[in-house]
Amino acid sequence: MALAWEWAAFAIALVVMCIGILGTFLPALPGIPLIWVAMLGYALFEGFEDIGATFLVVTFLVVALTQVAEHYSRAWGAKKWGAGKAGAWGAVIGSIAGLFFMPIGLVLGPFLGAMVFELIAGRETKDAFKAGIGGLVGVLGSILINVIVGIGMVIAFIIAAI
Repeated sequence: MALAWEWAAFAIALVVMCIGILGTFLPALPGIPLIWVAMLGYALFEGFEDIGATFLVVTFLVVALTQVAEHYSRAWGAKKWGAGKAGAWGAVIGSIAGLFFMPIGLVLGPFLGAMVFELIAGRETKDAFKAGIGGLVGVLGSILINVIVGIGMVIAFIIAAI
């Protein structure tokens, strides 16, 4: 990476990746996928010299696994805190519905989803509330994991590109 335009492309990719890191906190932005798209864009721009196909395939697999894990963590959190299948599904559905009510939907969606679905399934209010807390814990855990993965991807990109 020697030419000024390569440095400019690198800087643009880093800016997009920083937006991706913000997207790990704000579900309205596709954080981890955005980081990968910035990597791909830079690789295309620089002719796959520093960022090669193997790097892109491996990081794509990381993105895919992270996205799957993000959805399962909501259900896992609810189940870990005592929810049944209804509460686990409620946490996932509540997370998706919460996207329409940002930013408070990020917190209330999985909580209310797990709690309401547990109540519908006939659980006591105390147990349904506990399941709702678990749904929230699952979301917060997935955010933490996304931040760590996102920062790791950016560091790997910097190391590979420089």
